[in-house]
Amino acid sequence: MKAKKQIPAYVYVVLLFSVLLWASAFSAIRSSVRYFSAGELALLRFLSASAILFFFLSLKKSKLPERKDWGTFFLAGFIGISIYHFCLNLGEKTVMAGTASFLISTIPVFTAILGIIFLNEPLSSRSWAGLIISLAGIALISFSEAGFGKLNPGTLLILLASISGSIYVIFQKKLLEKYSALEVTAYTMITGSVFLLFYFPGMIHSVQSAPYFAIVEGIYLGVFPAAVAYLLWTYALLKMNSAAEVSAFLYITPVFALIIAFFWLHEVPSLASILGGILALLGVILTNAKSKIN
Repeated sequence: MKAKKQIPAYVYVVLLFSVLLWASAFSAIRSSVRYFSAGELALLRFLSASAILFFFLSLKKSKLPERKDWGTFFLAGFIGISIYHFCLNLGEKTVMAGTASFLISTIPVFTAILGIIFLNEPLSSRSWAGLIISLAGIALISFSEAGFGKLNPGTLLILLASISGSIYVIFQKKLLEKYSALEVTAYTMITGSVFLLFYFPGMIHSVQSAPYFAIVEGIYLGVFPAAVAYLLWTYALLKMNSAAEVSAFLYITPVFALIIAFFWLHEVPSLASILGGILALLGVILTNAKSKIN
C-alpha cells in the first residue's frame, strides 16, 4: 500500500485561495450584471479568461484538439460555458449571490441524476437520501426567495445553469480521457465564447456606458475566478494525495460566498434560504459519499 505523502501547508492555502476566488464570482456577477446583459457579461468574462488560458497553452506547447473532437468541444463549450453562464448571470439579476452559490453547488446532485437516467449508474441508499435532501433544499430556496407562495424565476434559471454544469461534467470526463485538464478547460472556454459573440456589439456599447467598477468586475470574473483559480486548483490537485481531498474544499464555497456577499453587496439571505442552502449542501455531501458496502 502506497504511503500518503506529506502535504505542505502552502498547498492548503492555494486551495483555499482558489475557493475564495470562485466564491467571489457570485458577488461580482450580481454587481456587474446590473450594467450588462447576461450574454454581454458572459462574453466579457470569457474573452478575458480565454486570453489568459491561451497564453498558458502556448507556454506548455499544448496540442490542438483532433478534428473529430472539435464537435465535442463546441458542444461542451455551448452547454458548459454559454448556456451555464448566461442562465447564471440572468438568474442573479433577481437572486442573491449567496443563494445562487447554494443552488450551483447542487451540480453533483444533477450529475448523479443524469448518471441514473442515461448511464444506469447505481446509487447507494445514502446517496439516494442525499439526493432527496438536496432537492428538498432546492425547493425551499426556490419558494423563499420571492416570499412564500411565490416562485422567483431567477432560481429556475440558476437551476438550469446547474443542470447545464452537470451535463458539462459528463462531456468533461469524456474529453479528459484524451486531453489534459488545462486543454479541456481552455478549449471549452474558447469554443463557448464563440457562441457568445452574438453579444459583442452590445458588449462594446455597455463597456462604453457602464461605470468603471462594473467593467473591472467583468474582467475580474474572467481573469481570477475563471482562469487563475483554475490554474491554482490544478496545481494543488497535483500536490494532493487524492482528488477527493481536494473536492472536499468545494463544500465551503457557499459559506465563503455568503460572507463575501455580505461585505461586497451587504446582502443577507432570508433564514429560509439559508436553511434550504444547508439542506442542499448536506444532500450534495451525502450524494458524493462513497458507501463502504459493495
